Amino acid sequence: MEHVRNHQLIDIKIRQYLLPAVMMKLALQLGNIVDTILVGNLLGTTAMSAVSLSLPMLSFIQIPGYFLGNGGAIVAGILLGKRRKEEAGKVFTATLLLTVLCGIVFLAAAFFVTDPIAHLLSGGGELEPMVAQYVFVCLAGSPILGAGLLLASYFANDSHPQLASAYFIISNAVNLALDFLFLKYTPLGVAGAALSTMTGFLVGFVVVIPYIRSKKRMITFASPKLTGELKKNVAKTGMPFFSYLLATMVKGLLMNSIVLTLLGETGMVVYTVCNNTGLILAMLIGGVIGVIPNFAGILYGEKDFYGIHALCRKVFQYAYLITGVLMVVVFVFARTFAMLFGVDEQGLQSTVAAVLRIYVFSMPFNAWNSFGMQYYGSVEKSGVATLITTLQNGIFLIPAALIGILLGQQIGGSGFLGLGCAFVLSESLTVFAANIFRKLKYPEEGMLMIPEENPGICLDFSLPASESELPAVPREIRGFCKAQGIDGKKANLIAVAAEEMIKNIMDHGGDKSKWIDVCLTAEGGRLMLRLRDNGTPFDPTTYEFDDTDFDIHGIEMATAVAQEISYIRAIDMNNTIIVVWAGINEGIRYS
Repeated sequence: MEHVRNHQLIDIKIRQYLLPAVMMKLALQLGNIVDTILVGNLLGTTAMSAVSLSLPMLSFIQIPGYFLGNGGAIVAGILLGKRRKEEAGKVFTATLLLTVLCGIVFLAAAFFVTDPIAHLLSGGGELEPMVAQYVFVCLAGSPILGAGLLLASYFANDSHPQLASAYFIISNAVNLALDFLFLKYTPLGVAGAALSTMTGFLVGFVVVIPYIRSKKRMITFASPKLTGELKKNVAKTGMPFFSYLLATMVKGLLMNSIVLTLLGETGMVVYTVCNNTGLILAMLIGGVIGVIPNFAGILYGEKDFYGIHALCRKVFQYAYLITGVLMVVVFVFARTFAMLFGVDEQGLQSTVAAVLRIYVFSMPFNAWNSFGMQYYGSVEKSGVATLITTLQNGIFLIPAALIGILLGQQIGGSGFLGLGCAFVLSESLTVFAANIFRKLKYPEEGMLMIPEENPGICLDFSLPASESELPAVPREIRGFCKAQGIDGKKANLIAVAAEEMIKNIMDHGGDKSKWIDVCLTAEGGRLMLRLRDNGTPFDPTTYEFDDTDFDIHGIEMATAVAQEISYIRAIDMNNTIIVVWAGINEGIRYS
C-alpha cells in the first residue's frame, strides 16, 4: 500500500494547543471584561466610562511586550524550523531585555506624564481624576505587564502551551479576587481595578520561574547582540502587532472623543458595551486563531506547506463555528448583555440592545481580519498583516463612526444606530481592501500565499506508528529515488536509515506516538529526510553509542549514512532532519 500525507499529526497538535490557547486568551481578555463589569456594577457607569477612556493608555504600554514578544517568537519559531537554535536564543534574550527596559522607562515617566495624559484622554471634567488614577497604576506596573506578555508569546514555541494559559489563569484569578476586594471594601476606586490587574500579572510569575531555570528549553538565553538581518526580521514580523496596538490606541482616543462629543456619556456607555462584546469575540476566536503563530512559523521554516494548509483549514472551521454561535447569543440576549455591564435604566438598555444587534454582523468579518493579521505575519507577509490592522482599527472605523452618527442625527435619529453600522462597515471594507491589495501585490499567489505542496522533488507521506506499516517505508523511498535517477546503492542506504530511525520512534515513542510524518526532498543539490512524531522527547544528536549498554535502534545506522543530523523539539513534537549527500548533484533531476 502506498502511503500519502495526511493531517492527522497536525490535527492532534492543534487539539492539544487549542485549549491552552483559548484559555490564555480567555484569561487575558476576561480580566479586562470583568474589570469593566465589576466597576460598572460596584462603582457605577460613570466609573466604567473612566476605565474605558483609560484603555488607549493600557494599549500603549502593552506595545513593547506585544510587539517584541509576537515578532520575536515568530522569528524564533522560523529559526527553530531551520535548526538555528542559538540565533533563536539570541532573539529571545534581546527582546526580553528590551521589553523590560521599556517598562522601566514607562515606570519612571509615570510621575511626570500622568496628569497631562489623563487630561488628554478625558477632555477634562469629572472623569479626569479617575482616569489619572487608572493611568498612573498602569504605567507603574508596565515592566511586569510587558515581561509577562513577551514570555507568554515564547512559551508555545518552546512546546509549553499550557504554561502560557497557566500564567494568565493565575494572573486573572488573583486580579478578579483583588478587584472585588479593592472595589467593594477600600476607597481605592478605579485605581483598585488597575492595581489588582498588575498584582495578578506579578503573582503569575510563579509559573515562569521553573521554565526559566529548566535546562531542557529549546529557546535559551544567549548573547543579546543581534545581526542586522535578525533585527530587521523581528521588527518586520512584529510590525502587524505594533500596528494593531498603536491603531487600537489611536482608535480609542479618537472614538472616545467622537462618542463623547456627539453622544455624551450615554454614548460612552453604549460604546463600552460594544467594545467589551468585541473582547468576548476576541477572547473566544482569538484563542483559536492564536495557535497560528505557534504552528505556522515552525512549519514555514521547515517548508511544510501541506501542514500550513491543514492548519488553516482547521482553524477556520473552529473560528467560524464559534463566531456563528456568539452572533446568535448576542442577538437574542442583547438586553441581558447591557444589564451585565451595570446598565439598569430601561431606555438605555433598549439603546444598547439595538446597537448590539447591528454590531453582531461585523463579527464574521472581524474573524477573517483577526486570522489575516496572525497568519500573514507568520509567513513573512507582514505588509498585508499591517495593512489589515491599520484599516480595521483606524482608517475605516473613525470616518465611518463620524459619518454614521452625524447622518443618523441628521435624519432625526439619535445617531446610536449609525455607531453600530460603523463597526460593520469598517470590518467588511477591511476584508475587501486587504484582499484587493494582496491580489495586486501578489497576483500569482492564492489566499495563503504559499505553494499548495512542499517545494522541490518531494516524497511526503504519513504512517501510523505501527510495525505492520514499517516495511512500506524503505520500499516507497527506494521507488522515489529510482524515479529521480538516484544511484541504487545510495537509495538503499537512505531507505535503511529511514527505516531504522522510524523503528526507533515506534519502539521508544510511548503511548502518545500515534502518527509519523516522513518527508524526503531532493532539492538544492542534496537529499533531506525529515521525520516528525509526537512521541516521547528524544534528541538523536546527543545520543552516544555505548557497546556495554543496549543500542537505541537505528541511531548508529543513521549517523553513518548522514552528513548532517539536526533536531528540535517544537510544537511539542520531535523534529529530526537527516541531510544526505549534501552538495552532490549527479544523478538527481531537479525541477
